[in-house]
Amino acid sequence: MKRICLFCERTSPDSNLFCQETYCPAEMSPYIFDYGEWLGDIEITRPIIVLRSSALYEARHNGQTVLLKIAHPGLEHTERLKREATFLRDVAAPKDRDVALPQLLPPYANASIAKEPYGRAMYREHLLYYCLFAQFQGDPLRDVLLKNSQLWIFHVGWIATTLATTLAFLQSKGRYHYGLMPEALLVRFSPEAAAPELMLFDLGVASDREQLAKHWYPALVAPAYTAPELIDSAAQPNYATDVYGVGLILYELLVGSPAYSYKLRSDAEVYASVRAGKLVRMSRVEDVRDVAEIASTAVSADPARRQKNAAELVGVLLKQLGDAPAKRKSRWPAPRTALTVTAVLLAIAFIITLGATFATLIR
Repeated sequence: MKRICLFCERTSPDSNLFCQETYCPAEMSPYIFDYGEWLGDIEITRPIIVLRSSALYEARHNGQTVLLKIAHPGLEHTERLKREATFLRDVAAPKDRDVALPQLLPPYANASIAKEPYGRAMYREHLLYYCLFAQFQGDPLRDVLLKNSQLWIFHVGWIATTLATTLAFLQSKGRYHYGLMPEALLVRFSPEAAAPELMLFDLGVASDREQLAKHWYPALVAPAYTAPELIDSAAQPNYATDVYGVGLILYELLVGSPAYSYKLRSDAEVYASVRAGKLVRMSRVEDVRDVAEIASTAVSADPARRQKNAAELVGVLLKQLGDAPAKRKSRWPAPRTALTVTAVLLAIAFIITLGATFATLIR
């Protein structure tokens, strides 16, 4: 297990972390599991991404590869994960490829999601809260952008449309996210799908209108991805705040860098830039003018100037880019079908062999 700084991303294998930046509270940084370590009966395969409220891992549980999400120690973080897991249990997402929510799994062997949507396990002096998701072979959008900062415009548009569609589903259930960042998304490019596939594995504040002001806390999201209206006042229910989050990601996909630079800058400095609306210049206009205008509208400092909700944002994106191509059907049969056919063929071969043996014995 190593310690990681959530501000400057420095790590320390021996858990003795010191950061030279005066604004960095290194002693409060969470512990991150490494390959081969165990949490209860779950074996860590690899860490995938570290957020300010939780960390996501690939892991093995009961012989199955899964995604493991562990809340960082602290009441706000653990309560947030409980709300998220409970929401995923209670609200089944439609079987729609454009709603990119994770599939919740039981946290223990022989457990029921209905009774236990999240798990608990002791590690050293901490009681850690976690939940399990079905495996999704993808990379964090942050890593995708590090490899290729200028994605094809239709991939950019389809990622933004899928994300906005997922937010529209959450909003239709009366939920607010308020914590969208590239780190909260897994993206997969596969031969079977012409469009990128997504999974929004973090649901942000995961709160409804009545409890939003109580549940929101600034440490949930990095300052560069915090809406201006959340910086100096209590969180108010407004779907346009999550439109801003989608808009920031779309803006970043277009220009190839975060809308507000944050590396090795204190939170106070980044907040000041967000308040002043000092976005990096929208340099990609000529080939994607209409989409760039959609992004610029979505990240307006005034919520009233943005698209009013995620559904409206989906509408304007589809008008410019159209629907993503449907997933290509594989030429190979489904695994269950293949197993069934194989079993039938083996049974037939066994019967033929048995008949031939019996006929030989009779002779």
